[in-house]
Amino acid sequence: MASYGLMGNGKFAMHNLKGIHFGSYWMRENDIVYLMAQDLKELCNLTTIDTLIYNKNKEHWFREDYSYGCKSPIRWLNEQKVIDLIKVEKPNFVIVNSGGMSFTSETIRCLKDYNVVTMGISLSDPDVFPCNGRIYSEYYDLFYTNSTYALNNLYSKKTNIKLLPFAASTKLHKPLPTSKKKYDVVVVGHARPDRVKVIKKLKKYFNVGLFGEGWGDGCKSVNGEDHVRAINAGKMYLSFSGTIAGYINMKVGVFEAVACKSCVVTQIFDEMESFFKYGLDILGYQDDDMLINLINCYTKNDRLRNWIVNNSYEKLIKEHTWTKRWVAVLNDIKKIQTG
Repeated sequence: MASYGLMGNGKFAMHNLKGIHFGSYWMRENDIVYLMAQDLKELCNLTTIDTLIYNKNKEHWFREDYSYGCKSPIRWLNEQKVIDLIKVEKPNFVIVNSGGMSFTSETIRCLKDYNVVTMGISLSDPDVFPCNGRIYSEYYDLFYTNSTYALNNLYSKKTNIKLLPFAASTKLHKPLPTSKKKYDVVVVGHARPDRVKVIKKLKKYFNVGLFGEGWGDGCKSVNGEDHVRAINAGKMYLSFSGTIAGYINMKVGVFEAVACKSCVVTQIFDEMESFFKYGLDILGYQDDDMLINLINCYTKNDRLRNWIVNNSYEKLIKEHTWTKRWVAVLNDIKKIQTG
């Protein structure tokens, strides 16, 4: 039986608990799935499988299924390869993390014969729910969504659904004290028409650093340490909360920017208050004029800006790292194991 306790450095650990994590990493070293897996490795005995979604499925870990009428396929994991791996590794649990991947219902029935706890994760709800979680979430012992809206409104009662909020990995995302603040405000993300409209206004008053595709002027995506340097290059970090499908969501960039000790400004919406308080940990705006006034005020007042930064950073370290998130997940697995 697995034993549970604290490691010498004070971190929660599940000694002898063994797992397998299926994921794929389109943003390389700062990919959220990659960072999640790396932090989980510190808490248990974990085997990580890169299914190479973004490298042409070279190991044939999945087959693509377009039969549900969606633009993107479901990627059903290869049952024989999964079972062969289970026989070798003998895990207590398996995780399928995002990427439109899933075990089939038949594979999960087989895994029950090996007493394996099955867990699925969606990191792009509510946008992807119709073509992902809606179809296969009920198969799993545990299923996690990033979205409070999806948790409360979309998943069926047959799904053992829980919230897994975004977080940050402080091994990668961290403050760089010697980094020069070249920009008043930084945006890390791809251009969209609504975002371009806002940035056009901001550029009239501020030095804006843009990192992502579609902004023009030689702007490009950043990964790994370059991603961290980009966040650290600004006095403030602007997070756009709208999703492609038109929802307002918590974004992982908020947590990553806080981990870099950047002063975050984003739209005002209720869910944010569950993580960071407006005016205390984070700044919120309701319209473009309010955003301009906030940036103008806080870029000129280092003391006030640093007060916000220190408040949010302290809260993140206490509550919002991936290690903290995984502790809750492993406890959920423990409950299923012990009945």
